[in-house]
Amino acid sequence: MKKNLIFTALLLMGLLGCSETQLDYMTLHKNALVVDLHSDTPMRMRRGFDFAVRDTSGHMDIPRLQEGGIDLQVLACFVSTDMPAEECRPRVDEMIDSIEAQVGRNQDKIEICRTAAEAENIICEGKIAAFIGIENGVAIHNDIDNLLHFYDRGVRYLTLTHTASSDWCISSADTNPAFHGLTAFGKEVVGKMNEIGMIIDLSHAHTSAVEEVLKITTDPVIASHSCVHAICPHDRNLTDDQIMAIAKNGGVIGINFYNGYLSPGGEYGRIADSLWGLHRTEIDSIRELYQEDREKRREAIGPIYKAVNKELANIDIDVGTVVDHIDHIVKLVGPDYVGLGSDFDGIPTLPNGLKDCSLVPNITKELMARGYSQLDIEKILGLNFMRVFEKVCDN
Repeated sequence: MKKNLIFTALLLMGLLGCSETQLDYMTLHKNALVVDLHSDTPMRMRRGFDFAVRDTSGHMDIPRLQEGGIDLQVLACFVSTDMPAEECRPRVDEMIDSIEAQVGRNQDKIEICRTAAEAENIICEGKIAAFIGIENGVAIHNDIDNLLHFYDRGVRYLTLTHTASSDWCISSADTNPAFHGLTAFGKEVVGKMNEIGMIIDLSHAHTSAVEEVLKITTDPVIASHSCVHAICPHDRNLTDDQIMAIAKNGGVIGINFYNGYLSPGGEYGRIADSLWGLHRTEIDSIRELYQEDREKRREAIGPIYKAVNKELANIDIDVGTVVDHIDHIVKLVGPDYVGLGSDFDGIPTLPNGLKDCSLVPNITKELMARGYSQLDIEKILGLNFMRVFEKVCDN
């Protein structure tokens, strides 16, 4: 059982004047409250993966979450922007069903939380708190009633967009936006999320969408799985201005573990572009052949992805690079606005020392090696997100 309760830890450290004992990194990590703001594991659950069994084909399962000391795990239900609209809500419902079934079979180890108070109770019982999110606003199919439906099912954050713009929110990947950030309906979604107590997630959002959300939201926001543009100039990463704006809002940025978003100077992206270019004709022909069958298309392209990602895995990125991104945010706005957002089970390559969720303590080790205080490490590992969770969802 965790010794540090979510909301008393910060207070107690302050009262003690932050007079810390020198802890080894595993002791500090096990005593801290550790949150991962994003994983795509529900996609694997939907295909029959048993979350209770240690499995080396993916990045996450209950045994490895326990080894990694992760107390609250966000399980994000992902839908692609090109999914037919009528399939979006049923697909998310299937994934939520899968989460509920997995949790139901393992109630001694994991429970679903809907508020920060529930999460605290679950964690204090020595269990993992499972937080349900949705990645990509197309899931609500332009209908507020669908947003309310998912809220009633326990969803507590919505990532507004993904790698292509929706009808109402512009993606960071969109180089020719049809409108500025959000439509009127997009603003209605933001207002309704504030009203019901659902966290707004700005990962994947275009700079204009981030700007529009921050103008109107009355709650702190998150960027659940993003990195720093100043280190790796990828459209998915946040500029210093965006980082400062999210901090001013009281929000939190979860650092993504994907090598493509971490790579200093964008080296990974340049190498990836070159490798994918070698297979472009083959991939285009597969897409043409299976235009109407996403599953067959994915199956046919799979071996190409595997081969390319095997090459990309040789690029030398490690836990230190993840902490470089954390460092940048801390130096820019302080230690209160950054956390962890792995993207486990949703990304093809990971840094050395972070190949699955059991290795998350290596981040704590690196933070300690760089001289971070115990309090600041605890903030980064989980207390920062819990502040937002409580503010948005417990009221």
